[in-house]
Amino acid sequence: MKKLRNLTTFYFIGFGLLAVIIVIAVISFNHIYSSTEHIFKLAEAVLTKHPNLSASESAGLSAALTEIESIRTRAYIFFASALLLSSVGIFLFVYVYRKNVVEPLHQITSAAKKIALGQFEILPAAIGSTEIGLLAENFNAMSRALRDKIEEIENTLVREQKVVRRLNILNELIGSLIFKLEFNDVLATLINDSKTLIKAGFSAIALIDRHSREISHFHSSMPDKSDELHRMAGSLIKDFLNKGIPLRCSDASKDKCFGDFTSDGLQIKNLLIVPIMIEGEMRGALILGNKVNADEFTAEDEDTALMFTFQAAMAIDRAIFHSKVVLLARTDGLTGLNNHRTFHEILDVEIKRAKRYNRPLSLLLIDLDNFKKFNDAYGHQAGDSVLKKLAEILNKNLRNIDSAARYGGEEFTVILPETSLDDAVAIAERIRDETCQYFSSCKDDINEVSVTVSIGASMFPDDSVDKDGLIKAADDALYMTKKMGKNKVITFQQYKAAGMK
Repeated sequence: MKKLRNLTTFYFIGFGLLAVIIVIAVISFNHIYSSTEHIFKLAEAVLTKHPNLSASESAGLSAALTEIESIRTRAYIFFASALLLSSVGIFLFVYVYRKNVVEPLHQITSAAKKIALGQFEILPAAIGSTEIGLLAENFNAMSRALRDKIEEIENTLVREQKVVRRLNILNELIGSLIFKLEFNDVLATLINDSKTLIKAGFSAIALIDRHSREISHFHSSMPDKSDELHRMAGSLIKDFLNKGIPLRCSDASKDKCFGDFTSDGLQIKNLLIVPIMIEGEMRGALILGNKVNADEFTAEDEDTALMFTFQAAMAIDRAIFHSKVVLLARTDGLTGLNNHRTFHEILDVEIKRAKRYNRPLSLLLIDLDNFKKFNDAYGHQAGDSVLKKLAEILNKNLRNIDSAARYGGEEFTVILPETSLDDAVAIAERIRDETCQYFSSCKDDINEVSVTVSIGASMFPDDSVDKDGLIKAADDALYMTKKMGKNKVITFQQYKAAGMK
């Protein structure tokens, strides 16, 4: 602006000097004109006072005066024209200067001030192709570049803020998972957090068996649609396993990534599927569907989901390891049944429940007959096979609410909640009969040592109202089977009756 004022001052000084020159010229012309007037008056006075001049002298003087008048008229016309043209030129020069210099510079100055305030203004193209116009074009280019750069920085800041927000959520997720080791709790937390983090309509996690490559565990945020989602996951994972990379479907109803899955009840608009890698191997997938307030999942969503599944994989791996540790602590390593400690814990719980709801509870104590002789005859590996087979027979003949355990050595127990003594005896007879049939059908060299089972049965509350008493009653009944020739089912009531006799 200072330079603009200096330039304007320079031009105004120039215009002032030109005006002074014109004024001096006008004054000079006025003096010349006055002088010629004076000459005319003197000549007329001479002619008046000296009438005796000869005709030739009078004619010469008149001719000179006429010539002077003609020259004066021409000079006057020329000077008036020059003055008029100069005035028009000055006016045009001022107009052009103001239109092409002062106003564009004012516009550029005003636009520069607005840029300083964050208001980007593009100068009009009407400024022209002069040097000022080129300056305006360069100014516009600079303004656009600066505006684009600021927008880029603002967008980058927004993206960074989103990344920070998502990292904070991931950090909170890690914090919440530190204290969660139960497998189902971990999966439920991962499903809910992934849905919130990616802003999806629903989420699901499908874990794959390492050997069969089929879905072994499936959890979703929509329990009422779990079966349909499970079928969809099975259809998707067939192709997804071969690729092992994130998969985005922008229009799930038309996209081929849906495979052969069709559903009338499950409305899916878009999908994002991200692998869950454990120990460098794909062990499952995170499935996100129906992006909230958007037509599709973005690459940014994909990156966030990848970060999420990295943390999820560690949590799942830790939960799986914890489940294995818990399983080893609660089960027998050979048969897979509950161990002695777990048996006591479950029996405590079931007796309390039976007392609370006034329900019957039966207990079976099972012992393999002649097991020591069988072990000595055929070795421990054959003995282990017998123990495993009996565990299979127990699992086959029990309900989901029943509980079998290896009590110790060749002794097993079965807890039968809400089961009367007669029903317990029926179950025991099936176990005894199937065990006898299986080993009697084995090859002849094994038949040399007869493998059967003896079973003692007791019932709450008739035989005892506490755990130790119930176990003691079943053990007494088992003792009686051994005395009576083995391969039998005896109840504590029969034991008491035999004792009374």
